[in-house]
Amino acid sequence: MNISSVATHQIGLVFGKFYPLHCGHIYLIEKAASQVDELHILLGCEQNRDLKLFQDSHMPRQPGVEDRFLWLQKTFKNRHNVHTHVLDEAGIASYPNGWQDWSDRVKSILDKHHVVPSVIFTSEPQDVEHYKHYFQTAVKLIDADRDFVNISATKIRQQPYDNWHFIAQKARPFFIKRIAIIGRSEFSKVPKQLANIYNTEYVGNGYVNYINCSYQDNANLVFNKSDYISMAKLHAERLHAASLSANRVLFTSLDFRTLHHYYQTAFQSSNTILQELEENYPFDLIINETDFDDCDSALSVVEEILKMVEKQLH
Repeated sequence: MNISSVATHQIGLVFGKFYPLHCGHIYLIEKAASQVDELHILLGCEQNRDLKLFQDSHMPRQPGVEDRFLWLQKTFKNRHNVHTHVLDEAGIASYPNGWQDWSDRVKSILDKHHVVPSVIFTSEPQDVEHYKHYFQTAVKLIDADRDFVNISATKIRQQPYDNWHFIAQKARPFFIKRIAIIGRSEFSKVPKQLANIYNTEYVGNGYVNYINCSYQDNANLVFNKSDYISMAKLHAERLHAASLSANRVLFTSLDFRTLHHYYQTAFQSSNTILQELEENYPFDLIINETDFDDCDSALSVVEEILKMVEKQLH
C-alpha cells in the first residue's frame, strides 16, 4: 500500500446554540460528519442570553440546556462518530466580542477530551476568519446561502408553528400544544373532530382507557385511590406516545387538573402524584362543555374552539 494514499484521522467541530434544533442544523452536521472520522458538536449555552432569546420569541416554553442536548443525542444516536459537548459561555462577552475568551473555553473542553480538530464546519461566513485565527485550522462553509435549507433558528423562534416542518423531529414533542376538551355525550366528539381537522393525534379520556385496560366488567365500578394513580400514569404514557407523532397540537378529553379534582371530590383529600402531574404536565388550553350555552349548535361550538386553537398557534 502506498503510505501517501492513507488518509489521516480527521476531526471536525460544529458550534451552535440549537435553539431550537432544526433541519438546517441537521444538514450542516450530517454533511460535516460525512467528511471526517469524528465530529464534535459544541452546544453553547448562557443563562441570560438564552432567557432573552426565549422572552423575545413566540415559543410556548423555554428549552433548557438538557432539552437541546437531548435533541442532538436522539437525532444522531445512530451516528457513532458524532459526539456532543456542552459549552458553558457564562462570563464571556457577547457575540461578536469575546472571541479570545470563548476560544480558550472551547480549547479547555477539547483538551479534556483529547480532541485536536482538523477542520471547523459552519454556515456563517462572518465567522470563518475568526475560526481560522483562533484555532489555526481549516474552515469549511456549508449551505451559507441557505440554498438547501432556507431557515434559521430566529425564524422558528418567532413563528414555530408556521415553520413546523423545519423543526427537528426529535424536538417537536417539546413544542406540541396540549389541548384538553372536556365534556360528555355529543360534546365528547369535539376533540376527535379537532384532531381530524388538524391532522394530528387524539388521546381519549383516561377513565375509559383505564377501564378498557384493567377491567372486564364495567358495571358498578368504584375506583379506589390506587386506581386514580394508575389511571393518571396511563394517561401520561398515552399523551407522551401521541406527542411523538402529533402535528403541532395534541387533543385529549382529560387533563390532570380535572383528574385531580375528581380524586379530591371522591376522597376529600389531595394526592402528591396527581398534584405533581398537574403542575409538571401543564396544558396550553383547557375547554369545558360548561363554557358554552346549551342552545349553541354543534357547528358554532366547533367554530369557536377552532378560533381558540388558532390563537394558540399564532
